[in-house]
Amino acid sequence: MNVRYLFLIAIGTLLACQSQKNLNTQDKKKETLSNYCPEDGNCTFEVLTNSSLSLLTDGIGQLYPEVKKGNKTVLKFEYKRSVDPRIADGGYTEIVYAEIDPKTDNLSLSDEQLTSANVVFGRLCYCKGQAGYFRIDQGSLVISTAKDRSKTYAFTFTTDKVPQRLTHFFVTQ
Repeated sequence: MNVRYLFLIAIGTLLACQSQKNLNTQDKKKETLSNYCPEDGNCTFEVLTNSSLSLLTDGIGQLYPEVKKGNKTVLKFEYKRSVDPRIADGGYTEIVYAEIDPKTDNLSLSDEQLTSANVVFGRLCYCKGQAGYFRIDQGSLVISTAKDRSKTYAFTFTTDKVPQRLTHFFVTQ
């Protein structure tokens, strides 16, 4: 009989101890991103200051990015699909990296000009022959700064190398 009471108390305690969600600016950022994020996942955007983006190749000639300390700013937009944790190798992520000068207030690059910003798209999944990192040379990257010093990052792109879920994003910070 005592075991039943202990069990009920334990269950009651677990159900009662639920954390509250705070509405803060991070939630607003996520809300902004949700317009451009596929519904089956979560998207994040980061501005990595004092960084640099190197595009390297591994032993079999595959491209991969390396972000390290430097004198540039690296932009990182990431989409992670929600996955059932019971499924092995079910993870799916798409990442876009770009490197810009930290003093950049306004920028407009398109197509081949994107290579000057080291724009790279990553598709990370268990997708035989259709995963990896790829340079982007089709699209446009626009950065604009408002009077209040907030920056808007708008990027539209396509690649014919692998299927993609992300095709654009628009973020104001």
